[in-house]
Amino acid sequence: LGKLAIVFAALSGNGVDAFWRMNCGVIQTGRIDPIVTPGGISSHVHKIAGGYNIGLNSSYEDMTNSKCTSCEIGADKSAYWTPQLYYRHANGKFQDVPNSGMTVYYLGRGDNRDSIQPFPAGFRMLSGNALARSYDNTTMTYNNGRPVADRVSFNCLDSTTQYPETPNMIHTKCSNGLRAQIQFQSCWNGVDLYKTDNSHVAYMSTIDNGVCPPSHPVQLVHLFFEVLYGVAQIDTTDGGQFMFAYGDPTGFGFHGDFLNGWDPEVLAPALKQCANVDNAGQISACAPLAASDSSQYSYNCAERPSLINEPVVGMLDKLPGCINITPGPSDASVSDITCGPGTTSPSVNPFTLSTPSQAAVMPQVNARTNSWTYMGCANEPSGQRALAAFSYTNSGMTTAMCQTYCASKSQSLAGVEYGSECYCGNALSSGSSLGGANCTTLNSMVCAGNSTEFCGGPARLQVFSVTVPSTGPSVPAVGAVAGDFVYAGCANENSTTPNRALSGASYSNNTVTNDQCGAYCSALNFQYFGTEYGTECYCGNSLKGGSTLSQTGCSMACSGSLSSNSPFAQYNNTCGGSNRLSVWKNSKYQTTAVVPSVGSYVSQGCYYEASANGGSGRALTGASFSSSSMTVEGCVSFCAGKNMGLAAVEYSTECYCGTVLQTGSSPATDGLCNMACGGNKQEYCGGPNRLNVYKSS
Repeated sequence: LGKLAIVFAALSGNGVDAFWRMNCGVIQTGRIDPIVTPGGISSHVHKIAGGYNIGLNSSYEDMTNSKCTSCEIGADKSAYWTPQLYYRHANGKFQDVPNSGMTVYYLGRGDNRDSIQPFPAGFRMLSGNALARSYDNTTMTYNNGRPVADRVSFNCLDSTTQYPETPNMIHTKCSNGLRAQIQFQSCWNGVDLYKTDNSHVAYMSTIDNGVCPPSHPVQLVHLFFEVLYGVAQIDTTDGGQFMFAYGDPTGFGFHGDFLNGWDPEVLAPALKQCANVDNAGQISACAPLAASDSSQYSYNCAERPSLINEPVVGMLDKLPGCINITPGPSDASVSDITCGPGTTSPSVNPFTLSTPSQAAVMPQVNARTNSWTYMGCANEPSGQRALAAFSYTNSGMTTAMCQTYCASKSQSLAGVEYGSECYCGNALSSGSSLGGANCTTLNSMVCAGNSTEFCGGPARLQVFSVTVPSTGPSVPAVGAVAGDFVYAGCANENSTTPNRALSGASYSNNTVTNDQCGAYCSALNFQYFGTEYGTECYCGNSLKGGSTLSQTGCSMACSGSLSSNSPFAQYNNTCGGSNRLSVWKNSKYQTTAVVPSVGSYVSQGCYYEASANGGSGRALTGASFSSSSMTVEGCVSFCAGKNMGLAAVEYSTECYCGTVLQTGSSPATDGLCNMACGGNKQEYCGGPNRLNVYKSS
């Protein structure tokens, strides 16, 4: 069994590391096997990867006409499959073990590797024996080179124990998964595309290398599958047992199938140029393959709904089919894995073969559809969105849906990203540009709601443009009047300071308008209000942190809708931008001041809440109350009546009493005790986490 370390074993001669490695997602799970049971339902469940058109009776033509493949090389529409692994719980229930696909190796092996021939159209084969339940050391490869049973191996990938590879499923406590591995025949008789006893192909003398028997002189590329099962994701504390879909708890019967669907114009040069060249398995290093190497293969060709109408995943009462569990060591019989006469078979769900014309297409730059023009591919900049005005996500996203949404927001640019995301704006943010990313059919993701078109990719947008009819000036002029407010200009947020430009009260929601924000700040008696990023409202009596007016970029639409009679409607309801505020001044603002004293209570200045400055809880822990008509006088009277020597007002409407300031409360010198009292706009009543404190003399 020492020969089981087979794929990367040290071999003599040229091409020791000549191979390519292809990752594949799952395209179908179910009782499908067009090789062993063509036109019928298979005896057991398989996990299938590859061409979209795999079905009960798939032909070479069916496969090559698939609209997509779940494997990363688009020119390969072949199908690859292995049995599903299950866990039988102690209560008799069966649970499928997670598996997300397989890795397929194409290796240049054999003494005649320089003459490797491509798979012919219609070629198919399988490797392994589903009935095996013990190690067969008598059936040998050509020239008695090696037991044929060595074609199957298992590798328990565990973070604490390094297990040797074994020909059976003996180790299953594998924190990083159990990897099942199978090697295929690499010698062909040159005549038959398939024979039911699989005699049209033969193994090389040492399976993964060596010579072909004279009866099978045509050298094929050596296929090797790795299938990783997430055994650690199954709760095995009940003492159950792992077993394959055909009732095999040993693993000796593991097997794999291959149905050719290669584009011959790609496979032939790939074998010639790459099968005997050391490129560390990288598809990108093999030009014929790299031309169709997709990074989004598993998303763009996702698993199809089950073709066979029966449950095969989740918690099952039995293994699908008519399966007897056979633990060995004697081999299972055909009757152990097949249904007898009179057994009712599950129905087959309808399936229409796809065609290449249904594959997603990347639009040409400047192409125009439904008044929208494709502008190209843009990158997402660091720290912000390329299109930052509006966005939403939809599991049925299409480019048309995104365009309609952005048009409804009066935005001229629509960008689709990551298959299901839509972003809108009137200009790309700083750091993003058309051409800043490259959207191709190989790195883009199909739209979640339309697999015939692309919707960007990770951190890249496909951007469309339309002319939005103007309903008025996009930004008001300085001095423009809207009711009681006068437009002061566009101000910047200074990222180098901790303070907001307007550092009084604030809020954010998806209904912000200038009407709403103005009313909010006026009620708190702030002189200025500013709207930012379409969804944010800020109040203050002066600009802080080095912020200045006369900036540009305040052209983002407000998230909320204005009534037609709003005084702000004439200015198109713009609400700042990214790090930009549309600032308005309240012409009826009344100056607010700190009340110096009330009776024997004298102002002590502005203090932090204990919890806001390293402590915990409130600064004053005695009696308290809140009122929308709060005044300093009312709070002092309340605390005096409680015989407490300290009174404090906070956040415009709150009153707190006590006898001593708690640990953590200290003088606040940042000027943020700037909120007018709810009941008297000419008095300050603290601020956010800040109190105007009064002490009895």
